[in-house]
Amino acid sequence: MVKKSKLREIYISESKQNDPINKQDLFAPYEVPEGIIGEGDDADHLLVSDSIFTDQFRNFNVTNDPMTTLFEEGIGFPGYPYLAQLSLRGEYRMVVETRAEEATRQWIKIKSLDKFANYDERIAQINAEFERLDVQGLLRKALCTEGYFGQSFLYIDLQTAQNDPEEKMSPLFLTPKKIKKGELKSIKLLDPTWVTPVSYDAMDPFSDDFYKPSLWWVLGQQIHASRMISMISQPVPDILKPAYNFGGVPLAFMCKPYVDNWLRTRQSVADLIKSFSTMILKTDLSQLLSPGCEELSKRAELMAAYRDNSGLQIVDKDSEDLENIATPLSGLDKLQAQSQEHLASISGIPLVKLLGITPSGLNASSDGEIRCFYDKISALQQSVLRQPIDTILKIVQLHLFGLIDKNITFEFNSLWQLDEVQQSQVDVNTAKVLADYLGIGAIDTKKIKEIISHKNF
Repeated sequence: MVKKSKLREIYISESKQNDPINKQDLFAPYEVPEGIIGEGDDADHLLVSDSIFTDQFRNFNVTNDPMTTLFEEGIGFPGYPYLAQLSLRGEYRMVVETRAEEATRQWIKIKSLDKFANYDERIAQINAEFERLDVQGLLRKALCTEGYFGQSFLYIDLQTAQNDPEEKMSPLFLTPKKIKKGELKSIKLLDPTWVTPVSYDAMDPFSDDFYKPSLWWVLGQQIHASRMISMISQPVPDILKPAYNFGGVPLAFMCKPYVDNWLRTRQSVADLIKSFSTMILKTDLSQLLSPGCEELSKRAELMAAYRDNSGLQIVDKDSEDLENIATPLSGLDKLQAQSQEHLASISGIPLVKLLGITPSGLNASSDGEIRCFYDKISALQQSVLRQPIDTILKIVQLHLFGLIDKNITFEFNSLWQLDEVQQSQVDVNTAKVLADYLGIGAIDTKKIKEIISHKNF
């Protein structure tokens, strides 16, 4: 059980101190590195209610094969050091960064819901502040961090809380009294390696902080959860949250089985090509099998020394014969290509974007796949990016104007962009429609100028 005033149990109770937890245990609590949790908390740690699951899945295998474990299948939490190592391999980085770049590439458009009031000046100030804070770049990096580690944090750095530990532990209300004008200094991206929960409720499923930490340890400092914007695209069930440090499933770790298969196939094909041809020497072994097999060894060494495309092999015309056996290489390219293409299955990224493989065949096109991919990215923007951007937008308004204007909002720009010919055709059709409206008196020239300025003709 956990009390809200207590630090959650992240170690093993005294009865289990001599019983090490298997790293493949799906429900084992996340082990926090030294230095993350602050010192001075002498209260007794209490086990959370979900600790009863610790021993039930120890050494659990996906199949009966003892070599096939959950860890090898990309299931379970391997720890941040291992996930950091995965980020160094190009196959994982390509998947994670492609998704992050596409989700933030066209960015957003800040607009007003009020069609009559002029908000151009305020929107211009907000855009300038977003550029100063580098919100677009921060969210792209945050998506990359979330893809590698399962979660990422954006810390709201206010001037009043910089040297005030008590203020950092207090809730951050989005009101003019809490966030005054000129208060926002920066927004910082935090690596989840340095973050772990202080407390959470594991007893009352109706409470607001049920399996939802209200305080976080950040390298010895306690930070209220409202001051840290958390981003998780692949959440896990409540019972698994302590094992995942209250993050989600890392996209890179989900790709692990497919990357392992690709690396194994790639190396197998390379090894096969290197030794696909085998030379066989047919000789009289009865004369060569002398004590120590010295003559046989010398004969084999002589043959190996001359084995080259430009070398000369010497054989006895009466008692020896030379034969070459070559392994068929047909189909290896398809097997290797299929293994590589499987990398796109878990990420949902089209091959032309992930690997640069264009469709083959008469009139073949990847436009349909790219449109489906953009729909997937659009859904990711709504589910993962909208809430952080909305929170930042409100904080920026308090920082600039001292209030939150509900008429100011934003929308994501379309990922599908027209080429010059297609855009010119759209502009021509729009001009014809506006001319018809002007002819019947539905709009005036002033309104036409506003439409043209917003559409960027």
